[in-house]
Amino acid sequence: MYRRAVVAGAVTLATAGCTDRVHDLAASTPRDLTIRSRYVPDDPLVENEGVQSRPPDMLTHALSFRSEEATTSVVRSDATTAQSFVEATRFVDEGGDAVLVVVQRLAAPGVDLRLGSVSRIGDRSLRIGVDEVGHRPGDDDPTVHTLFVRLTDDRGPPERVVVSVEDDRVGVTI
Repeated sequence: MYRRAVVAGAVTLATAGCTDRVHDLAASTPRDLTIRSRYVPDDPLVENEGVQSRPPDMLTHALSFRSEEATTSVVRSDATTAQSFVEATRFVDEGGDAVLVVVQRLAAPGVDLRLGSVSRIGDRSLRIGVDEVGHRPGDDDPTVHTLFVRLTDDRGPPERVVVSVEDDRVGVTI
């Protein structure tokens, strides 16, 4: 018992401050989809690609990628968490079977983005529900939160993905 407590404490200390987490979806995801996501609590995208370069009233932004080359051209080289997730993706245009959707949201600093659901909304279209979880302090200035979503579909890559975060909905063509 003591040994388990020591190991648990060591793991807690070793991972303190780590905010990037890999999440799998619940059993409600269609069986022919494989989904992985990684939350990044800041803006790993180069200037003019992220949500901050959009109109001020646009709080949610989504991008899609079919190749590692296209993805690494918009992900900053010093964004190691994002880069490692991209490198682990076997992209459709490079002989793999996955596409990548990057969702960005301007929200309070205490909020994290979590993948809530994925469902089919047509033959070649998907709906991704993203949840804001965490503490929402008073009137702090919003910060950029980023969620990388890797989609592998046995039916082939989707043609369109609609992302919903809170009351915002954005669509992206793959």
